[in-house]
Amino acid sequence: MHPPPGTITVTGFPPTISLGSEAERVGLSVADQVTLRDADLRKWMAETVMPAFRLANGLTLAVVAVLLVLDEIEIWFRVITPAERIITSQVIMALLGATTVQVGAIAYLIARYLFPSRRP
Repeated sequence: MHPPPGTITVTGFPPTISLGSEAERVGLSVADQVTLRDADLRKWMAETVMPAFRLANGLTLAVVAVLLVLDEIEIWFRVITPAERIITSQVIMALLGATTVQVGAIAYLIARYLFPSRRP
């Protein structure tokens, strides 16, 4: 006599369950499930992290643009001298340096994705 479908039969104590057999029982191999999970993480990265990255950089550039306009207005109305600017060459160099680091980090992440290291 066989148990009805969907019934769990324990043949030993503690019961031994193989991850591979359970995954195949539901229709996907372990490798397929890992691949699907990996795809979910990439989708999350593309839909959440990258727009946040773009938003943060866009807001930074907008604030710098506003400060630059304020500098020019204050210089035009002689409120400050050109030496008292908020946006100086040091600010521009810091922005260029930060942009270089960000581009390098993105290039590194893309290279790691395209050429993953071998696991033992």
